[in-house]
Amino acid sequence: MTMTVEREITGLPVAWEVHRLQSAYRRRGWTIWHGESTGQYWAAHTGRTVLVSGDSAEELVAEIERIQPRPHPSWRLVPRPRRRGA
Repeated sequence: MTMTVEREITGLPVAWEVHRLQSAYRRRGWTIWHGESTGQYWAAHTGRTVLVSGDSAEELVAEIERIQPRPHPSWRLVPRPRRRGA
């Protein structure tokens, strides 16, 4: 019998959640996985020699963002009005 572990908040299987995190953080140098025996989410950044974990995907993201904040906060992604030439 196989069992799919479901996330309590989103209802997504853990494998999908891990894939989503890997896609989001791979470009920033992070390797992410889920420990089946511990039930924790893990991330390592080789350039910074850092290993972090969290009991949930949200906790892991919070740790990653604490160590390496996003280079462009979403509030700065609003297009600026174009300057008109004189």
